[in-house]
Amino acid sequence: MGKTKKGGSKPHKKNPTGLSSLASLDIDENPNSSRGPIVNIIEQLQSTSNDEKMCGLQTLSTLCQREQNIKGIMNSELIRIVFPLLVDNDENIRHACAGSLRNLSAVSADVCEKLVELDIFTPLQILLNEYAHSEWTPVIDGKVNALNQKSDTFLQAVNIVWNLCESTSVALDFFNQSQLLQSLMRCLNHEVFGMDIAISVAQCLLVISEDNPISWKILAEYATDFQTILKIEGNHKATILRTVIAGVCSNVPMLSMQNLSLIIEALSKTVEVNHRQILNELTSRLPISESEAEQKEMTSVEIIDEEMDEETETEASERRLREDMPTELDNDIKDVGYLLSAQRIAAEVLTNICSTEDNDMSEGMDDSDPESVHDYDVSEQQNGNQVTADKISTEISESIRAHKIVEKLWERSQPLAENVREILYVSGRNLFKRQNAMRVASLLCLHNLCNAMTTEELGGPSAIYNVWLDLGQQTFQIQQDYESLEASTSLMRATLEHLKKSPELFREVSDTDLQLILDGIRTCDKSEVRANWLRMLGILGCLLPEALVKKITEFILETTLKEDDVWTISEALDSFMDMFSDNDWNQIVYELNVITKSKELEKILKTKIKQRRRELGDRYSAVITIKTNFSRFCKYLETQQKKFVPSH
Repeated sequence: MGKTKKGGSKPHKKNPTGLSSLASLDIDENPNSSRGPIVNIIEQLQSTSNDEKMCGLQTLSTLCQREQNIKGIMNSELIRIVFPLLVDNDENIRHACAGSLRNLSAVSADVCEKLVELDIFTPLQILLNEYAHSEWTPVIDGKVNALNQKSDTFLQAVNIVWNLCESTSVALDFFNQSQLLQSLMRCLNHEVFGMDIAISVAQCLLVISEDNPISWKILAEYATDFQTILKIEGNHKATILRTVIAGVCSNVPMLSMQNLSLIIEALSKTVEVNHRQILNELTSRLPISESEAEQKEMTSVEIIDEEMDEETETEASERRLREDMPTELDNDIKDVGYLLSAQRIAAEVLTNICSTEDNDMSEGMDDSDPESVHDYDVSEQQNGNQVTADKISTEISESIRAHKIVEKLWERSQPLAENVREILYVSGRNLFKRQNAMRVASLLCLHNLCNAMTTEELGGPSAIYNVWLDLGQQTFQIQQDYESLEASTSLMRATLEHLKKSPELFREVSDTDLQLILDGIRTCDKSEVRANWLRMLGILGCLLPEALVKKITEFILETTLKEDDVWTISEALDSFMDMFSDNDWNQIVYELNVITKSKELEKILKTKIKQRRRELGDRYSAVITIKTNFSRFCKYLETQQKKFVPSH
């Protein structure tokens, strides 16, 4: 879906597609060169021959598949010439044009901004209005069991709108002025328009409804239609449609208030599905390796070439239709992709439902009190019951618990078996990425719920400790990408905040266990992950015996002196101050020469803040607060040491 189908001119034995190879289509530094492919495409698109136009559009679609060509395409006159073909009289040309532009709009936000700047919305609106002002309904082409050309053109156009509005607010403004919203709403009727179109329209509405009050009034008028979709059951297509509509409703204040319980119930059904079992079954049917898949593809092409001379045009046309038909495995892969996307969206919607501005503010202000010198005991603010009803409503909390959302998200966040991961990585890259994105979204949602619910609501200290322990084992035993590692450590950090008053759970933490964490921090090259680990060390320093606290103190001081990232330094110093909230640890301060090192760190932090103020962005005020607290902390340590008599 989204790629234009090859067709048009009769295939030749040496080049069955009639197109240039990808390698021959690379654009040189001068895209308007007389030898360049762009000039050839422009000539074809300006030809009076529809066959020539089709060939040009197919070549453009191929060009868009190579990242190195995008800049040359966008800097040429080609795009302005392509736009009018969206409303060409020939249905084949409209379809090929829509497919090419959809591929282009999916490249990046910068490309979308350029497309809007060049006025893609004018022909796009004309095209969609033709569908809106007619009795059109989709038709399934029985030969390929897919939407016919006119219907697929509409689908491509909706996806272009979706990509544009997701990438730039200017596109959203154009959409608001276009009055297309009402006409799109009717396409949510999947019994008339089919699931593919209903899903794409719903995903477009999800983007359009976010922080867009202009759309809310219109969408609120369709409350009954939305409620019907929120209750649908069925296959994975039904799952993603229900899930996306739950997201749309959560974006619209009136719909969210009226249907909160129904929304959470719909999302609960989505995250309940056991994706690991489904992927286990699917991977047993995937090709063993890329080389095997490539070998099969090469063999298929060779057989076609041998038969080409004896084919009639009718036979060739029927063969191309059969080649375009998805196999049963293709359909199953697509369906599982729908499920994984639905579960990711469900986690993201739940995150938004349980988020508040206050919650966001607390991210950067964790443990700092600018008015306090020695009030380091922040446990009353950040213990297991730190979040009260002003951060999550009773209705949401009860619904989350009633549907066991936390438990279900925890299941979705579990890593796949190693053999399944390997097969997906080699033979199902798209599913691998979707599964990983879903896992990250689930972890981040759990992180948010940890910040928004009490310890009791989350199952109690023991349950939370087990989550922290499991995540730690996964972190050190399973190879993870940066996004997964950051999400995992963020959740670990959030769970540990709930355990500040449960030191008995950490009695079995040994020097070896602690050393594993310290070694992990030393080898970590991502500042956000290091910041999470250092924050956790500060909390552990409040829970572990003095011998391990000394080791943590020494590590934080040495690591922070070498740290380059300002935010990581501030997080480390904040966690360092936490360790002294319940105990002054005067002997440790004396033995490790903490005061001298702390003064050195204070100077380093001040210097780096001046140098990198702009880089800090929204975190600047939090870093300044930590700097102020740390200055007071250093003075406090000096005062305490003057009274202290060291033991030798």
